[in-house]
Amino acid sequence: MGKAVFKIISKILNLFNKVILKIYNEILDIVYPIEEKCIICKTDGFIGLCSCCKSSIKRAAFENDSLSYGFYGGIIKTLILKFKYESDFAAGYLLSKLLIEMIEEEKIYADVICYVPMTKKSEKKRGFNQCELIAKNIGYHINIPVSNCIKKIKNTKEQKTLTKEERIKNLRGVFKVSRIKDIKDKNVILIDDVMTTGATINECKDVLKKSGANKIIVLTIAKSNI
Repeated sequence: MGKAVFKIISKILNLFNKVILKIYNEILDIVYPIEEKCIICKTDGFIGLCSCCKSSIKRAAFENDSLSYGFYGGIIKTLILKFKYESDFAAGYLLSKLLIEMIEEEKIYADVICYVPMTKKSEKKRGFNQCELIAKNIGYHINIPVSNCIKKIKNTKEQKTLTKEERIKNLRGVFKVSRIKDIKDKNVILIDDVMTTGATINECKDVLKKSGANKIIVLTIAKSNI
């Protein structure tokens, strides 16, 4: 009886999350309408990126269950910065679509989607977690549940100011999984925006594995050459 009730409650919560995200996307379309012109070069007749701008993105290869849409520079970098630091949610939606395209190209499937978290302090300062919004947009469009079970439990120094060795040390022990049932024995897609040294991703993968995740596929928008 207990398990049956739990399954019913889980289904209701998943449906509720989908309804909330649908409402969010509809509000987003009103507040930040996507114009019929390229978001980068402003050429008319395109929604999102024009074919010329999109073709200029240098794609990245699949490596060890990790895949980035492209390298961090040019158009990809512009979109990420507009989303993260200018709260351009149209750019964020477009980044989500690029990852959805990549998932379909590579025929990637998983049971659940997770994302790299921020501390409450950092998220409050920015106003949102870009990885969370991207993950939820992806989950909504490909019908895979999204879990916020990875938590960042300590504040850290900004990664871009540190060396590779310092980045690894800076992130040691800062993540934990709060709801093991969300990922235990499941195939997980882990979302991040930019992969540089891989320190953040590796720490998140480590806590997922220790909590019983079966297979973890890392998807990022961009890979840095640093």
